[in-house]
Amino acid sequence: MSFSGAVHSELVKVKHTPFRAIHFLLPLFGALLFVLYFVIYENVDDFKKLRLILELTATVFPLLISVVVSLNVMLEEKASHFQILLAVPDRKRIFLSKLAVLYGMGVIALFSLFLFFVLGTYLLGVLETVQLSRLVQSVVGIAFFNLIIYILHLFLSLKFGFGISLFWGVFESLQCILYSNIALNGIGRYIPFAWATNWIQDILNNKLTNHTMEWLLIAALTIGCLLLTLVWFSHWEGRKNYE
Repeated sequence: MSFSGAVHSELVKVKHTPFRAIHFLLPLFGALLFVLYFVIYENVDDFKKLRLILELTATVFPLLISVVVSLNVMLEEKASHFQILLAVPDRKRIFLSKLAVLYGMGVIALFSLFLFFVLGTYLLGVLETVQLSRLVQSVVGIAFFNLIIYILHLFLSLKFGFGISLFWGVFESLQCILYSNIALNGIGRYIPFAWATNWIQDILNNKLTNHTMEWLLIAALTIGCLLLTLVWFSHWEGRKNYE
């Protein structure tokens, strides 16, 4: 099976599930809340409002990723206890296709969230108060630096199941709240679930060039983590409770 065929197969699997609705309705609801926040708190500094909605997005994303990825893996578990995945000769391609669909839909949902937000502010006449360049840079960073979260939760869901993945998603979101209120330095900047928050802080505080090498290393770590997970999945033999 080609990669495009594998992607199509993944899309067919979620056709009659809430998968697509979740990726459309949640961004719409989130954008509505953000627009209302900008309108209701019009006396609050625009910079502070922009920072809040970006950090809130970065905080909620790991939890949502854990839920969406776990539910997707549960489809495979309920259908055949992963026997279909285990029987495929080229497992790496299957893993990449599943990751592509999950991550791709997540990125679309993320950009839809802020597209709806910008449209909402435009219709209400407050578009000029939004710093679009910083907004776009921040959203691109949130999208890329959450790839590691998708990879991690695919591993956790396949290896341990829904409960562990969800628990870790909650932990990640709580840590994001903590990291949004402190400035991480040194080795602390390499904590995966702090990457999106750190990126936002660097963009908003004009410190991106100060950490260029760190971001390049983080990108390399993301690629390395993906390669290691592919190697693990190619040798994965299912969960022990199904042996």
